[in-house]
Amino acid sequence: MTEPEQLHGCWLLTRWDYTVDGTFRGFPMGEDAKGQIMYAADGHMSAILMHADRPRSQASQFHQSSAGEREVAALGYVSYGGTWVLSDETVTHQVAFALFPNWIGTDLVRTVAWEGERLVLTGLPETSTSGKVVVNRLFWERAPAHGGILR
Repeated sequence: MTEPEQLHGCWLLTRWDYTVDGTFRGFPMGEDAKGQIMYAADGHMSAILMHADRPRSQASQFHQSSAGEREVAALGYVSYGGTWVLSDETVTHQVAFALFPNWIGTDLVRTVAWEGERLVLTGLPETSTSGKVVVNRLFWERAPAHGGILR
Protein backbone atom coordinates (compact mmCIF):
# COMPACT_ATOMS: atom_id res chain seq x y z
CA MET A 1 0.00 0.00 0.00
CA THR A 2 1.32 3.42 -0.94
CA GLU A 3 1.94 5.81 1.94
CA PRO A 4 1.72 9.60 1.43
CA GLU A 5 5.41 10.01 2.29
CA GLN A 6 6.32 7.91 -0.74
CA LEU A 7 4.87 10.61 -3.02
CA HIS A 8 6.41 13.63 -1.28
CA GLY A 9 8.83 15.63 -3.39
CA CYS A 10 9.42 16.30 -7.06
CA TRP A 11 9.07 13.73 -9.84
CA LEU A 12 10.18 14.01 -13.47
CA LEU A 13 8.14 12.63 -16.34
CA THR A 14 9.83 9.80 -18.24
CA ARG A 15 6.91 8.61 -20.36
CA TRP A 16 3.29 9.51 -21.09
CA ASP A 17 1.31 7.06 -23.18
CA TYR A 18 -2.31 6.28 -23.81
CA THR A 19 -4.61 3.51 -24.97
CA VAL A 20 -7.92 3.63 -26.85
CA ASP A 21 -10.27 0.75 -26.16
CA GLY A 22 -7.31 -1.11 -24.62
CA THR A 23 -5.01 -0.69 -27.63
CA PHE A 24 -1.77 1.30 -27.33
CA ARG A 25 -2.10 4.47 -29.42
CA GLY A 26 1.03 6.50 -28.73
CA PHE A 27 2.25 9.50 -26.81
CA PRO A 28 0.00 12.59 -26.40
CA MET A 29 2.96 14.98 -26.07
CA GLY A 30 5.50 12.95 -28.05
CA GLU A 31 7.86 10.19 -26.97
CA ASP A 32 10.15 12.75 -25.33
CA ALA A 33 7.52 14.70 -23.37
CA LYS A 34 8.84 16.55 -20.34
CA GLY A 35 7.22 17.40 -17.05
CA GLN A 36 7.31 17.45 -13.33
CA ILE A 37 4.83 16.77 -10.59
CA MET A 38 5.35 17.87 -7.02
CA TYR A 39 3.61 16.55 -3.93
CA ALA A 40 4.16 18.63 -0.79
CA ALA A 41 3.82 17.18 2.69
CA ASP A 42 1.30 19.92 3.52
CA GLY A 43 -1.12 18.60 0.88
CA HIS A 44 -0.37 20.96 -2.02
CA MET A 45 0.59 19.73 -5.49
CA SER A 46 1.38 21.00 -8.95
CA ALA A 47 1.87 19.34 -12.32
CA ILE A 48 3.49 20.62 -15.50
CA LEU A 49 3.67 18.60 -18.71
CA MET A 50 4.82 19.66 -22.14
CA HIS A 51 5.84 18.64 -25.60
CA ALA A 52 9.65 18.73 -25.52
CA ASP A 53 10.16 20.59 -28.80
CA ARG A 54 7.52 23.32 -28.79
CA PRO A 55 8.46 25.97 -31.34
CA ARG A 56 9.81 29.21 -29.96
CA SER A 57 7.89 32.45 -30.51
CA GLN A 58 9.23 35.41 -32.46
CA ALA A 59 8.25 37.62 -29.50
CA SER A 60 10.18 37.85 -26.26
CA GLN A 61 7.03 37.80 -24.07
CA PHE A 62 4.02 35.48 -24.22
CA HIS A 63 1.48 38.31 -24.41
CA GLN A 64 3.37 39.79 -27.37
CA SER A 65 3.21 36.53 -29.36
CA SER A 66 0.77 36.13 -32.21
CA ALA A 67 -2.50 34.31 -31.59
CA GLY A 68 -1.18 31.37 -33.63
CA GLU A 69 2.02 31.18 -31.59
CA ARG A 70 0.03 31.27 -28.33
CA GLU A 71 -2.26 28.54 -29.63
CA VAL A 72 0.64 26.26 -30.54
CA ALA A 73 2.30 26.93 -27.18
CA ALA A 74 -0.88 26.07 -25.26
CA LEU A 75 -1.61 22.94 -27.30
CA GLY A 76 1.76 21.51 -26.24
CA TYR A 77 1.43 22.35 -22.54
CA VAL A 78 -0.61 21.17 -19.56
CA SER A 79 -0.39 22.72 -16.14
CA TYR A 80 -2.49 22.57 -12.99
CA GLY A 81 -2.16 22.73 -9.23
CA GLY A 82 -4.08 22.57 -6.02
CA THR A 83 -4.18 19.99 -3.27
CA TRP A 84 -3.91 16.22 -3.15
CA VAL A 85 -5.31 13.34 -1.12
CA LEU A 86 -4.13 9.73 -1.15
CA SER A 87 -6.60 6.96 -0.39
CA ASP A 88 -5.40 3.37 -0.81
CA GLU A 89 -3.84 3.30 -4.29
CA THR A 90 -5.69 6.38 -5.59
CA VAL A 91 -4.41 9.94 -5.53
CA THR A 92 -6.94 12.72 -6.11
CA HIS A 93 -5.69 16.05 -7.42
CA GLN A 94 -8.15 18.74 -6.29
CA VAL A 95 -7.62 21.39 -8.96
CA ALA A 96 -7.53 25.06 -7.94
CA PHE A 97 -5.41 26.43 -10.82
CA ALA A 98 -5.16 25.22 -14.41
CA LEU A 99 -4.26 26.23 -17.93
CA PHE A 100 -7.55 24.59 -18.97
CA PRO A 101 -10.24 26.52 -17.05
CA ASN A 102 -12.76 23.66 -17.05
CA TRP A 103 -10.52 21.69 -14.68
CA ILE A 104 -10.70 24.34 -11.94
CA GLY A 105 -12.86 23.06 -9.10
CA THR A 106 -12.70 19.46 -10.30
CA ASP A 107 -10.89 16.36 -9.10
CA LEU A 108 -8.40 14.59 -11.35
CA VAL A 109 -8.16 11.02 -10.03
CA ARG A 110 -5.12 8.83 -10.67
CA THR A 111 -4.40 5.23 -9.76
CA VAL A 112 -0.98 4.85 -8.12
CA ALA A 113 1.30 1.96 -9.05
CA TRP A 114 5.02 1.28 -8.84
CA GLU A 115 7.53 -0.22 -11.26
CA GLY A 116 10.51 -0.54 -8.98
CA GLU A 117 11.24 3.02 -7.86
CA ARG A 118 9.27 4.48 -10.77
CA LEU A 119 5.87 6.01 -9.98
CA VAL A 120 3.08 5.22 -12.45
CA LEU A 121 -0.05 7.37 -12.40
CA THR A 122 -2.96 6.13 -14.49
CA GLY A 123 -5.93 8.35 -15.20
CA LEU A 124 -9.44 7.03 -14.88
CA PRO A 125 -10.89 5.80 -18.17
CA GLU A 126 -12.50 8.61 -20.16
CA THR A 127 -15.07 8.15 -22.90
CA SER A 128 -14.40 10.20 -26.03
CA THR A 129 -17.14 11.92 -28.01
CA SER A 130 -17.03 8.94 -30.39
CA GLY A 131 -17.64 6.50 -27.52
CA LYS A 132 -14.10 5.13 -27.32
CA VAL A 133 -12.45 4.57 -23.93
CA VAL A 134 -9.16 6.45 -23.46
CA VAL A 135 -6.69 5.77 -20.63
CA ASN A 136 -3.56 7.85 -19.98
CA ARG A 137 -0.51 6.51 -18.10
CA LEU A 138 2.27 8.75 -16.82
CA PHE A 139 5.60 7.39 -15.61
CA TRP A 140 7.73 9.39 -13.18
CA GLU A 141 11.19 9.14 -11.63
CA ARG A 142 12.13 10.97 -8.47
CA ALA A 143 14.01 14.17 -9.33
CA PRO A 144 17.58 14.38 -8.09
CA ALA A 145 18.16 17.02 -5.43
CA HIS A 146 19.38 20.50 -6.35
CA GLY A 147 18.86 21.24 -9.98
CA GLY A 148 18.56 17.78 -11.42
CA ILE A 149 15.97 18.76 -14.04
CA LEU A 150 17.02 17.90 -17.56
CA ARG A 151 16.94 20.74 -20.06
